[in-house]
Amino acid sequence: MRQPLPFLFACLLSLALPGCLGKAAPDTLYALEPLTGTDTAPGAELSGMIMIMPVRLPPQLQSRGIVMEQGAGGPQMLVGRLWAGPLDEQMGAKLVADLQTLLHSPNVALYPGPRYSRPLYQVETEIIRFSGDDSTFTLRAVSTISSPNERRILSRETFSQSVRLDGQGARAYVAAASQALDAFSRKLAATLTTLPKTAAPDKQPAARNF
Repeated sequence: MRQPLPFLFACLLSLALPGCLGKAAPDTLYALEPLTGTDTAPGAELSGMIMIMPVRLPPQLQSRGIVMEQGAGGPQMLVGRLWAGPLDEQMGAKLVADLQTLLHSPNVALYPGPRYSRPLYQVETEIIRFSGDDSTFTLRAVSTISSPNERRILSRETFSQSVRLDGQGARAYVAAASQALDAFSRKLAATLTTLPKTAAPDKQPAARNF
């Protein structure tokens, strides 16, 4: 007996509806972890403001997908594993928090910083590589530190750090990525404390009462 067309159409539609074949598992979100350890940079404590500029990422890292190298297949996004927020913003926030800890100073801020702030140093970061496989994570970056007041570059360095994963899966992968950034933050802090003294920014006008 032939089924009427409306009946067949309803059957096909029911297969396409969410839940008919089971709900897809929700995405798992991951955030970069805070600095590990309580060590500080040698000779730390800078009195001037340090401005962290927006982190520059290569195109393959500009989505929220977590990228892992899969053998001959090259870098691929892990299914259902996402960064909790844009990676460049997470990196910038982590650099600020790490440097505040390492330098014993609250005067580290993301661009544009507090209103009327006049930074002593400006830190730019370009990420070249931020990925790995199921055993090792590698970070390669270029940092540039400049003096806005003197309008000159004080330091430009290439940084590379590989970290072994302590376990399997996305959680171990993100932990290794965070540790690689920890090492980068320590390098930045050490460089900042050894830079030649620059001219301090002009003092801002005193607040007026109205």
